[in-house]
Amino acid sequence: MEGNLRKIQFLSVDLETTGLNQKKDEIIAIGAVPIVGTRIMAGESYYRLLRPEKFKFESMKFHGLDPARLKTANNFSEIAEEVVELLRGKVLVGYAVEIDYGFLKRALKKEGYKLENRRIDVIDFERAVCYILGERPVEKMSLDSLAKKYKIDVSYRHNALADAFITAQIFQFQLLKILKYGIKTINMLFDLLKRVERDRHYHIF
Repeated sequence: MEGNLRKIQFLSVDLETTGLNQKKDEIIAIGAVPIVGTRIMAGESYYRLLRPEKFKFESMKFHGLDPARLKTANNFSEIAEEVVELLRGKVLVGYAVEIDYGFLKRALKKEGYKLENRRIDVIDFERAVCYILGERPVEKMSLDSLAKKYKIDVSYRHNALADAFITAQIFQFQLLKILKYGIKTINMLFDLLKRVERDRHYHIF
């Protein structure tokens, strides 16, 4: 079966940044957890701290990373090639994934690389799961509320790798649900996501 979901290589990605402005702020941590089909490959996880050109102390309240920890870290240009290899051929998974994707795309473009991965946001995926199963979505659709729904431990948060692993587990549960419903290929999944986005104004979502 072409594009069989059980064989697709996914990558759950989470970043820590100095802020949310993709034009001015910088990536200071990358966490990534590979997923093959429904199997989380935790042993192949990726985590890197990065040294920004300019540190914003106000962002510490979100990620807890101080300049001293980042002083000896690589800058992005030094690891750009390994990031490209990490992302190659993967469908990216994330919570509010377009934000992280935008940061990665801009950072890699500065190094001469073009990023064109397909993406799945677990927020949109959750809406799709609820849509086809007739479930009511969790309130606010936060990462914590989604983790609570699927009984995932969130004792350690706001670390790029920890959040990528939480997101990977949420995605795993979602994927298992739609596989049981009969969504078997990656194209069927993306068609479902498009359908839900198109119809969402006419439903409780």
